[in-house]
Amino acid sequence: MPGPDAGRDAWDPRGANWWTHAEHPAHVDLIEADGRVVHDGTLGLRMFGGVSRMHPQKSFSLSGRKEYGNKRIDYPLFGEDAPQSFRFLVVRNGGSDWGRSFIRDALLSSLLVDASWDLDHQASRPVRVYLNGAYWGVYHLREKINPRYLAEHHPGVDKDSLSLLEHQQTLKHGSIREYRALHDFITTQDLSDPVVFARLNEFMDVDNFQRLQIAQTYFDNRDAGGNIRYWRPDGPNGRFRWILYDVDQGFGLHRQEGWTINTLAFLTDPAGPSWPNPPWSTLLQRRLLTNATYRCNFVNRTLDYLNSDFSPEAVAEQTERTIASVVDEMPRHLRRWEQSERLWQYHLDQLRRFGQYRPAYLREHFRAYFAAGADRSVSLTAGRGGYVVLNDNLHIGSDGLSGDYFANFPITLQAVAEPGYRFVGWEGASATGDCLTLDLQQNREYVITAQFEPAQHPLADRIIINELCPRSKAGGDWVELYNRSDTPISLKDWFLIDDSQRRYTFPEILLSPRDYLIVCQREEKFRATYPQVPDFLPGLPFGLNKSGDRIGLYAADGSYVNALSYTLPALSDSAFTYALVLPELDNAVPENWVVEPGPGTPGAPNPVHLQTALLPHRTYWTRISIGVAVLLVVGLLRGLQNSKGAGV
Repeated sequence: MPGPDAGRDAWDPRGANWWTHAEHPAHVDLIEADGRVVHDGTLGLRMFGGVSRMHPQKSFSLSGRKEYGNKRIDYPLFGEDAPQSFRFLVVRNGGSDWGRSFIRDALLSSLLVDASWDLDHQASRPVRVYLNGAYWGVYHLREKINPRYLAEHHPGVDKDSLSLLEHQQTLKHGSIREYRALHDFITTQDLSDPVVFARLNEFMDVDNFQRLQIAQTYFDNRDAGGNIRYWRPDGPNGRFRWILYDVDQGFGLHRQEGWTINTLAFLTDPAGPSWPNPPWSTLLQRRLLTNATYRCNFVNRTLDYLNSDFSPEAVAEQTERTIASVVDEMPRHLRRWEQSERLWQYHLDQLRRFGQYRPAYLREHFRAYFAAGADRSVSLTAGRGGYVVLNDNLHIGSDGLSGDYFANFPITLQAVAEPGYRFVGWEGASATGDCLTLDLQQNREYVITAQFEPAQHPLADRIIINELCPRSKAGGDWVELYNRSDTPISLKDWFLIDDSQRRYTFPEILLSPRDYLIVCQREEKFRATYPQVPDFLPGLPFGLNKSGDRIGLYAADGSYVNALSYTLPALSDSAFTYALVLPELDNAVPENWVVEPGPGTPGAPNPVHLQTALLPHRTYWTRISIGVAVLLVVGLLRGLQNSKGAGV
């Protein structure tokens, strides 16, 4: 309610209760589209947002607390790849985009697809909201940015041991001391000096900040100077990182042809107004651009994304996908809030036009600002067995990448062999090493392919995966290796890897002939469950899927040593191991493995009784083979007899 005092103007209704920060208990049901109730209980509700609180449809946050009897919402609201439970959520009204497209912030955040972005942003999904049974329209359910969010997205980070700041130097959590040290450094040091620039990386994640600037510049976010959040984990090795959020004022929100705006000049203006780009907000980017390496990376990586995530085709596809997520519900939502469907459709078309036209204009802004030179056509691809890292940024595989780069900014390529392969050479370039700096001064098309070939270690299949435990609440997951060679083998820098590409790299350790070695996830659990195993290695960074997985063992140079792929039937939650019946058998053959109930035999031969599970199976097929052979012989003899009879 607005209150009795109208205030000085429409944006200042003094006494309005929507400015409150008070929290109120509210019963919340979260119901999936198929009717499943995934949460049913009391959560804390409070108003949320800044100026967007002025809209008739208000944003609010939800908080799980012990006193409400619901400390967490235990459900993967944003998919299996996102956190599986939540303490805090935001139910957002679209912010500055309310009454317009309603999807700008969700859409723009979703454009950051490639893993190279490494930029925190909130997951999102549209929801239909009812308050006390009354239809309240469409909202966007979002993660809430706070210390817990950062801890959940960054393994090893403690929510109580970090600093979170926003805007100029507004402290939200922790300490401001380290940020002031960073600010002093960038204002007093010569960042064009490579040595000084290298030291800057000790204060902040420069690549993370640069990618934030790339996104904000492409989006033409007119409020990029105000919506700034950054954080740092405590400790001597902590570095500041930035968070992308609240980009509603991008993609032409207030400008009919926003795609033409020179945002690069806007975000590097040393004398911008107090809003939206005050000098303090552009200082760090301006100082960083004095460094040649940063400048080159900023240009080339922007072009990387214009050729991939920000290409007209990719943006158009994601735009239509986001529109489709709300299109059926929006007419009802617009009627509820007496909004214009015609205006909504206009802003959807604005999003489409911005995505189509923005790359061409942005490219010209960069060409002029950086004296970047003419366009050069570049086509990159990688043969089977590896990929190319472009500009220490994108990973280019067999699908390849084609696009234009600037003549005055060389691009860098690094060939990376996948486990089990080695790099052979470049096709289309004379360089011999796996790192290549491609000068683009010549006016020609640059077509480059990285070639790879299979690589097998001399000890391939002599060091094998012999047993694994994919289901043990007591001892945790573990993998057992066995050396079936006659010599001790150093495993230094060898590695285990699973389908998630997470690696366990072995320390300096010697595996004796006919001996076993265990790598486990959790040292304490394993030691308590298997006290009879004196030597093992903790720290396995991935778990083992009980229904199926792939684990590979590779030497330090990436050459193949051994691998195991398995698929298991649906099993109960009781403990079991997957064991090779005999260590001399081919562990690539599924018939040579047995599911063994119980804790298994890490560090020791697999039980003799497992052989009995295999022998009847093999005896059966041996008898079948003998029977088939006898039938063939009998048939052959009869055939010969018939032939002789016919010839008499």
